[in-house]
Amino acid sequence: MLSLGFVTLDELQDSGYCTEVAKRAGRYGISVCRFSPLSIDPQTENVRGFLFQAETNEWTDAIFAIPPFLYDRCFYGNDERSKKAKPIMNWLKQRPDVTFLGYGLPGKWDVYEALSSHPLLSAYVPPTVRLERADDVLALLRHEQAVIAKPVHGSGGRGICIFQKKGKALSVQDSLGQEQAVIARRSELEQLLSSLNRRGGYILQPLLQLSTPEGEPFDLRILLQKDENGRWVERVRAVRVGRPGAWVANVRSGADIRPFSDWLDCLSSSQRLFVLDGMETIIETLPPYLDHTFGPLFEIGLDLGATDNGAVWILDVNSKPGRKVAHLLPPEQQNELYEAPLRYCLFLSRGGKANDLYVDH
Repeated sequence: MLSLGFVTLDELQDSGYCTEVAKRAGRYGISVCRFSPLSIDPQTENVRGFLFQAETNEWTDAIFAIPPFLYDRCFYGNDERSKKAKPIMNWLKQRPDVTFLGYGLPGKWDVYEALSSHPLLSAYVPPTVRLERADDVLALLRHEQAVIAKPVHGSGGRGICIFQKKGKALSVQDSLGQEQAVIARRSELEQLLSSLNRRGGYILQPLLQLSTPEGEPFDLRILLQKDENGRWVERVRAVRVGRPGAWVANVRSGADIRPFSDWLDCLSSSQRLFVLDGMETIIETLPPYLDHTFGPLFEIGLDLGATDNGAVWILDVNSKPGRKVAHLLPPEQQNELYEAPLRYCLFLSRGGKANDLYVDH
């Protein structure tokens, strides 16, 4: 029987999703376990983790060998556990006897550089610089009312800062629109940026005007996965709508998830044409290009912005996406999400290579 291991830093993370996948694994001849990279014994290379028992639909404590197929769902912070886990995961990804469903993406800056060098995708990437000094912020604010600083390795809206003109000073706000500081001197700005960069690198972009008529921030989320033939498939597209006054539409901060079709119906025919054309170009082009540039992926959460004039922008690309948008799907399509890792695992076990030239909608 094949063995597929979910790897997470936190034992409870993704437990519901992992259990739903494990319930379906038996019919594919796959056993499912889950563990933390920190639970690998460096002497024996055995793992202390949890094994799913199909007879009882429960997880039991177990010690087992490192599974030959791994599903990386680790999210890292600046804590000690993350610092210890990263090199272990890198070691696992170098092992010839272990295959990952997806090998993940590097930080936002590396992804930006790759996208901005592509002849088609570059048109959909906002102007971006590495945030290193005060001049980076001040230069961009000469042409923009506000700019957004994003952690290179951040996700879920954490660590985002907004710099907005406020008379002769700068207002510094978090992603929810809460003012954190008012800066009147360059030295204060340098001090703040030094503090930010100690937590890890940042990128800086213009703050795009992406809001509903009610003043709610929104973005478009597309979830893509590979199917049992290694082809990219679009699973769901949705609109995430944040709270009025916030800057980003983040589900963790209370954003609503709404049907894409409802949002699309509110656009004019010309807006609809521009938006759909831009989305289709990105969805067709980006997944295979990332595969080719950074190595094979299994799934992508693609965050897009659409402005009033129909322009589409790539806001973020996530190789470890959440699945809250999936609740919009009917049960049979939700089932496809749970079976997708199993089907792709079987594909890889048979020596399959990703067919990265096709995206099915």
